[in-house]
Amino acid sequence: MSLYNAISGAHYDDPEKLEIVTLENAIYMGMKNDLAFIIDTELFLYEHQSTYNPNMPLRDLFYISSEYQKLVDKKSLYSSVLQKIPAPQFIVFYNGTEKKK
Repeated sequence: MSLYNAISGAHYDDPEKLEIVTLENAIYMGMKNDLAFIIDTELFLYEHQSTYNPNMPLRDLFYISSEYQKLVDKKSLYSSVLQKIPAPQFIVFYNGTEKKK
């Protein structure tokens, strides 16, 4: 929660407002997501990288797809009721030495 507050400028202090939804043992094609959580109506995916990876947007797509499958697994996608999902937010922390925008 303190990391989220620092990045977002928010001042949440109730841990019950944050739901950790990181994929357990989620290794997909040799990749694992670092941290995923829901707060309010948004789903945040935080990744830490020590090397530059131009495929992060594609990896994030895979991660968010898996998260959404987990969130709506018990609900019917074929019903006439709209399945509400949290809006995704992606943040990559990079501490490598290669300079990239």
